[in-house]
Amino acid sequence: MAMLAAPELAAMNFAAYPPHARQVAVASVALLDRLPRLFAAVLLREIASYDWKFPAERDSLDAQLDLLRRLNAADLQTRMKDFAAVRLSPELQRSDLAAAPASYLERVTAWLWSSGQMDAFRQAADSYTSYIGHAAPTSRPAMERLGIVIVGQGSHPGPVPYKLFRKLRPHGLYLTRIQPGDGVRILLDAAARRAGTLQPAPGSGYRHWYIDGGAGLSTPGLTMVSFAGLQHPLKLLLARVQREIDSGSTGPEGLRSTLAQMRPEDVGLGAAGRDAVLDHFCMSVLTEGSGTQIFTTTFVQWAARECLRRAQPETLVLRYAPRRALQPMNVMLSHVDADQLDPDGSLIDADMGAYYTWLNMNRLSGADRMSFLAWHEDAGEAVAIGPGLPQGTSSDDALNMQQVLALLG
Repeated sequence: MAMLAAPELAAMNFAAYPPHARQVAVASVALLDRLPRLFAAVLLREIASYDWKFPAERDSLDAQLDLLRRLNAADLQTRMKDFAAVRLSPELQRSDLAAAPASYLERVTAWLWSSGQMDAFRQAADSYTSYIGHAAPTSRPAMERLGIVIVGQGSHPGPVPYKLFRKLRPHGLYLTRIQPGDGVRILLDAAARRAGTLQPAPGSGYRHWYIDGGAGLSTPGLTMVSFAGLQHPLKLLLARVQREIDSGSTGPEGLRSTLAQMRPEDVGLGAAGRDAVLDHFCMSVLTEGSGTQIFTTTFVQWAARECLRRAQPETLVLRYAPRRALQPMNVMLSHVDADQLDPDGSLIDADMGAYYTWLNMNRLSGADRMSFLAWHEDAGEAVAIGPGLPQGTSSDDALNMQQVLALLG
C-alpha cells in the first residue's frame, strides 16, 4: 500500500486550514499515514472545509474518521486496496497534498483521465461509499421530514399546456381545486412552527430551510437563501467570468478552476457578523452549479439538491420564481435585459425540479415517513404525498391550504 511520507504530515502543513479543520487534521495524522496517497487527499479535502460544513456533514465525517481509525491493519488494507491500485504520476507522488488538497485533487483528476484510470477510481469510490453507508449509516431525523415545492409564480392562470406533476401523481393524491388564499404565507408559517417544535440541541442548526428563486418572504426560524438576496455577489461573480472569457487565455477547465478557487470574500460575502457556513454554501451553489448564476429555476433546483445532500434538513420549502428568457450567452452574462422573463417556461423547469426534489428526499434517512407537497400557486393544482395518503388517485374537493396541510399530517 502506498503510504504518505511522514514529513508531509507535520502540523505545519495544516497551518492554512481554518481552526476546527486544523484540529481535526492534526488529530488524524496517524490515520492518514496508514492510507493510500490518493484516498488521503480525498479525505483531507473534506477535512479542510470542516469549518464550513453543516452539522450533518460534520457528524458524517467524524463517524467516518472514527470508523477508519478502529480498523485493524488487515481490514484497512482490504478497504483501501482499490484506491492503492490507482497509479499516480511521479510528480503527484512528490507534490504536497496536505496544504491545498482541493488543488492537488484537480491535478489528480487530470492525471486519472489522461492515464485511463478514471473508471477505476470511480469504482473504488462507489465501493467505499457503499461500505460507509452500511458501516456508518446516518441516524433518522428528529422529526418526520416535510418537503414543500411551490411552482407557477407568474405563469398563465388558465389551464397549463401540459400535464402538470405527471411524474409525481402516481405517488400521491392529485388535488385539482386548491383555494390558494394566502397559501404561500400559510405554508411558510407552518414550516416555521415546525422549526420551533423541538428545543434545539447543540449543533442541530440548519434543520429547516426556505429557498426562494425571487426575493423571498421573511420567515424567522428558517434558514433562508434567495436568488434576489445574492444579486450583488452574482454581479461580481459574472463580471469575473466575463473578464476571464475576454482575456482569451482561459478555456472551460481553466474557468472552472478559477471559480473553484474563489472565496466568499471575493464576491462580497464572508463579512464579519454573517453566517460563514451559509455564505460558503451560497458560494458553492454559485460556483459549482451550471446555470445557477443566471437562471432562478436552476438556482433553486441546485440549491435544494445541495441542501438535501449536505444539511439533510427536516423541513424544506422551495418557491420557484420566473426565470429570465433565453438569450445569447454574452447577453445573459452581462445582466443586460435581465427583466425579460419566461414564466411559462419556468413552470416546466419547476415541475421537473419538484420531481427531482422528491427523488432526492427519498434518498435520506426516514424517507418512509416523509411528507411532500408540490403546489401550483396560480392554478390551484397540487400533489400531496405521504404516509396514509392514497397513491395514483385524485380529488376534486375544494380545499384551502390549511386543509391540505391537515392531509399531510
